[in-house]
Amino acid sequence: MAHNFLPVGVAVVLVVLLALLTDPFMLWMPPAAAMATLLGAAALACAWAGFVLYERATDERDMTNRMYAGRAAYLAGIGVLTLALVVQGLAHAIDPWVPLALGVMVVVKLGTRVYTERYK
Repeated sequence: MAHNFLPVGVAVVLVVLLALLTDPFMLWMPPAAAMATLLGAAALACAWAGFVLYERATDERDMTNRMYAGRAAYLAGIGVLTLALVVQGLAHAIDPWVPLALGVMVVVKLGTRVYTERYK
């Protein structure tokens, strides 16, 4: 469990920062400077978790586990973005970032699949 401390810690910090940033229950109204600082911290945590904190697979079983985790994360992202698109569509207020993120996820997955089937 000690080798999982960093990824779990980064995930917990990221969830806390995102929860504070979105403030779903309108519990606090931070001043603009605090909101900008919180936004910067959340963006840095997202960048760290997504791009800097890389994974190393040691054997085939580890590689398979990481592929299953990536697939589960992709499916969860598609599910949440699709639900957001439906809810916002019914409210007639679609945020343009939701369909953009959904489209990028699908196009990149399909493009990567075509590339790997052709060139790998």
